[in-house]
Amino acid sequence: MMLLVKNLKKKYKNFLALKGISYEVNKSEIFGILGPNGAGKSTMIKILTCFQKPTSGIVKINNISIDETNKIKPLIGWVPQEETFYANLTVKENLEYFGSLYNLKKLVIKKRSEEILKLLEIENKTNSLASSLSGGMKRRLSIAIALIHDPKIIYLDEPTAGVDPVSRRALWEIIKKIKEKGVTILFCTHYLDEAELLCDRIAILRSGEITAIDTPKKLKKGYKTLEEAFINLIKNENK
Repeated sequence: MMLLVKNLKKKYKNFLALKGISYEVNKSEIFGILGPNGAGKSTMIKILTCFQKPTSGIVKINNISIDETNKIKPLIGWVPQEETFYANLTVKENLEYFGSLYNLKKLVIKKRSEEILKLLEIENKTNSLASSLSGGMKRRLSIAIALIHDPKIIYLDEPTAGVDPVSRRALWEIIKKIKEKGVTILFCTHYLDEAELLCDRIAILRSGEITAIDTPKKLKKGYKTLEEAFINLIKNENK
């Protein structure tokens, strides 16, 4: 098991954003998080990336408590919705800079950069300014930055949002390749088609609670589509 979340709660004054969610993510698994806006996904990610502390509950990554921040941060990579790189630096320079934040040696950064850029199929963009990249290529650079320090798990927060259909499908193949390298992936998305295609299991998050966890096939059992199942699982949100 790579990630353990047990009875995780987060309270902001009188608002309980997370109401005691629990799940486990296995090594080399793509675990999807689906939920409408306001479900608590962003709060959860902020806790998992050590940007916020939980009100209560347990989070362990590779059997290490999230409280041990210095040990946890090298284990995780994060691809948020916004761009994570410096637009006025080249692809190579961005990777060198972010690699240096993890105190990686120059030779290690060089080797890792070459491997990652080849994996993401952007090795021909090594010396290109980040600002000159297309939308899909910028997403690949953000993923490369998240992988530079060889993390055990990466969080992908809507990685295909805002990219064209061709680039979106290319990103699907890249995500599959990352999984094949043994990296565990926590995958947040609003696109049910890609969740069904990519995820080994999916958790449905609604109003700070998990209403279901299962494989895409089992979640949509009795429904025509995963979208129909998803809507049914969240339709009582405001009741």
